[in-house]
Amino acid sequence: MDLDDDGRLKNVFWADPRSRAAYQDFGDVVTFDTTYLTNRYGMPFAPFVGVNHHGQSILLGAGLISSEDTETFIWLFRTWLQCMDGIAPPAIITDQDRAMKNAIAIVFPKTRHRFCLWHILKKVPEKLGSHRAYKSGLKTQLMKCVYDTQTIEEFEISWEEVIKTYNLEENVWLQSLYAERTHWVPVFLKEYFWAGMSTTQRNESMNAFFDGYVHAKTNLKEFVDQYDNALRKKIENEISSDFHSFSVTIPCISRSPIEKRFQELYTNAKFREVQQQVMGVLDMDPSLLRRDGVKKTYLVEDEISVEEFTKHVTYYVDFNEEDCDVKCSCGLFQMKGILCRHVLAIFKCNGIKYLPDRYILDRWRKDIKRRYTLVQSTYDTGNQREDTNRYSSLLNICYRMITHAAGSKEHTEDATKKLYAMIDLYHGNQEPPSMTQTQSNVGLTTNDTPTVGSQQVLSPRVVRGKGRPPSLRRASRMEQEMRKVKARTKKSTVKRKRKERDGGDIQSQNTCRNLFGPSKIDLDSEGNVQTIPVNSAFDISGFQNMVESQESMQLGLDGSQPLPK
Repeated sequence: MDLDDDGRLKNVFWADPRSRAAYQDFGDVVTFDTTYLTNRYGMPFAPFVGVNHHGQSILLGAGLISSEDTETFIWLFRTWLQCMDGIAPPAIITDQDRAMKNAIAIVFPKTRHRFCLWHILKKVPEKLGSHRAYKSGLKTQLMKCVYDTQTIEEFEISWEEVIKTYNLEENVWLQSLYAERTHWVPVFLKEYFWAGMSTTQRNESMNAFFDGYVHAKTNLKEFVDQYDNALRKKIENEISSDFHSFSVTIPCISRSPIEKRFQELYTNAKFREVQQQVMGVLDMDPSLLRRDGVKKTYLVEDEISVEEFTKHVTYYVDFNEEDCDVKCSCGLFQMKGILCRHVLAIFKCNGIKYLPDRYILDRWRKDIKRRYTLVQSTYDTGNQREDTNRYSSLLNICYRMITHAAGSKEHTEDATKKLYAMIDLYHGNQEPPSMTQTQSNVGLTTNDTPTVGSQQVLSPRVVRGKGRPPSLRRASRMEQEMRKVKARTKKSTVKRKRKERDGGDIQSQNTCRNLFGPSKIDLDSEGNVQTIPVNSAFDISGFQNMVESQESMQLGLDGSQPLPK
């Protein structure tokens, strides 16, 4: 916890043991977002999100912050980094918040920082919608510039053409985007890292997951409890997907040994993505453009569907016969870690039956025993004493030792002997459990009001967020359902009062569907129906399953524009 001079809560961060361990496997690309207000104090909820081997979003820690300035983000990032054993993520994806960018440069100087393309492009109607040519060519040309260019040179030429054609030289927003183009344009991004899952898909998934908290008037303790319930549900979904990947075999659609290899190793979710590309090979007819020794360059014609339209795109594939090294201009492997149909077509025409190991990524494999799955998480928010922190640190070291020692019988016997010797040594010098707590690392008590030692932590001040007017925020499907329920309830109440006034029959009870679990129905002093939730916090069981089913606008990483599902 971070407190102000008056003892009021400013910021708070927490992460469970499983999330800390999962970061070692899935911390290669992290999404950080502060889109939603989540409690009665209006404090932005700031989750760190990764992607697991099923393509599901996975939580790597979260915070509630009192402000969205550079100082606050620095505190949060440093706290999270310390929690993750000082290992910074190779890449982090955020929106264009300037304070956030400054904090990332300070705390994660070697991390590749990229902007969420979805956040950027949803601003296009607001920023350019008033232009007279917006619907008659500007929007289409801009989307082609962003999605259809395959090289940096093509993008530069296309961007300049858009600016000159529509006289946008003085547009400040476009100028700022161009200045930071290496942070968001796909043609730049695919040169640096693969994201495992499209930025849009991650954000849409997490937005759906936490959407139910937007209007939840909960205190901090209640919020943490509900967060833990949601976290448990995500773990249950992952365990179910693990079981499904081992117990259910998806049939191959070809006799290719390459497809068979992916079937054996990858999770079912990722194997389905591979199969989509395998099916696309049927439509591919590569042609050799040039040859230089063992190096070949192919042209591959493809058709991309955008809504009801189909467009033809030509991709370039470089192939080295000597070491089977291949690279496609669509950048699908660099962006999502899945070989594209263009590469698979080149393998087919060159008689490649077996893939080099570099094209089979460990992060999608189902046969790897990941350490975080062995962590028994109790979601106890009161275990932040010094001795428990030391326990966690030693446990991490022990896991590393066990991994190496279990490889042979000799090492196992030697490790066992030494461990028992250490147990005897430290048992005689056992220190009493430490109850000391520091201001920057405090656990919540079981009461609603947390304490730091003997100091009571006061409630935070109500936060006025920036750039987030609730009335302009896009409503999720859950919110739309809530509004319908409220509208029906209000309409029913009006009719009942009219009947009562006119002397008509009065219904004894009016019930409505509760989106957030069980509720108690009662009448107030005026005879009106009241719906009283069982818990003061939301029961999130009604929207937890939305995570996997939320519709998302797919980012066209194969050179296309976003394809609506």
